[in-house]
Amino acid sequence: MLAMWFQGTDAVSEINSNLLTIFIGLVALAMLVQAIALAVLAARSVKAIKGLTDTVDELKQKALPLIDSATEISRSAQSLMTETAPKVRAIADNLLETSDLVRGTAQHFEETLTDANLRTQRQVARVDGMVTAALTATVEVVETIGNGIRGPAQKIAALAGHAKRFAEGLLAGIKSYASR
Repeated sequence: MLAMWFQGTDAVSEINSNLLTIFIGLVALAMLVQAIALAVLAARSVKAIKGLTDTVDELKQKALPLIDSATEISRSAQSLMTETAPKVRAIADNLLETSDLVRGTAQHFEETLTDANLRTQRQVARVDGMVTAALTATVEVVETIGNGIRGPAQKIAALAGHAKRFAEGLLAGIKSYASR
């Protein structure tokens, strides 16, 4: 266009001048449309990032108390096991001593030994039930926490995937537009 403008006569030059003005106007309009599109894209990206940040903050607020309670339950179970282990050992040691003494004594003490053995078994069964209940509760809490975190994490991953595909599509569109 520029070469035609420099070579042309006055009448042709005026037509070329008008065409050049129209061409510059179209280029300016296209650049304005691109600027508006980029501004809209930036605004939506900021909004999406803010929403994602809010979701992560909400997830933190909900997950941290669950983790704290699971830690507390775990500590209490450990404390319970630590407290009962010496008692169970003492009961077992007492049972061994008692059974050795009873073997050496007369038939008269056999009923006493049987009674002590029954009480010891009940105590061990009770302690075993308490430890089993504590361990079961700990496993359930851990599973609940895992399920509570897995759902939001999958949503976040899906949102990140969508944002990536959107950005790749936008970049591909910009590149194809720029290559024209």
